[in-house]
Amino acid sequence: MSSFGTVESYKDQIEHTREKMLQAAGKLGLNHPQVLFFSQELDKLHTGLLARMSKDRQVG
Repeated sequence: MSSFGTVESYKDQIEHTREKMLQAAGKLGLNHPQVLFFSQELDKLHTGLLARMSKDRQVG
């Protein structure tokens, strides 16, 4: 996972990854390793987003 600076950039990356996951699931099936990879990436992005939002609340 890359490091992102803003909440909006996390949201954009989440949406992009979600679309890739849905396309892969439609073509390959839900249990395909590529779909599971995208799911794990989404988990990482969500965790990063929550951490960023928590940091923003502490600062502001």
